[in-house]
Amino acid sequence: MIAKNFRIPRERIAYILNKGEEKSSKLFIIRFLKNNASFPRFRTVISKKIAAKAVRRNHLRRQVYEAIRLELKESNSKKSLDIILIPKKRITESQYEDISADIRNIINKNG
Repeated sequence: MIAKNFRIPRERIAYILNKGEEKSSKLFIIRFLKNNASFPRFRTVISKKIAAKAVRRNHLRRQVYEAIRLELKESNSKKSLDIILIPKKRITESQYEDISADIRNIINKNG
């Protein structure tokens, strides 16, 4: 899990989804918007279409947050963006290494 200050508040999610710019990667749809903090903040939104069972959604969420945590530890990115990661269906067949590599690319390009 990432530290609380690196997580986007729940109230801001709908605003970012509506007003934010959209990009796509191999495993994620990325919505992002500038924030007032001096560091990037993240949130993962996993729908029931991706994984029907809550256990699987939570497992994927934990993998994504762990990859973000480790990448933030290494990169020390200073861009002030709110980034929402929406997994694509193919994430269910991906290994942790694939998820981690995709998040590394996202943070280095955007965050």
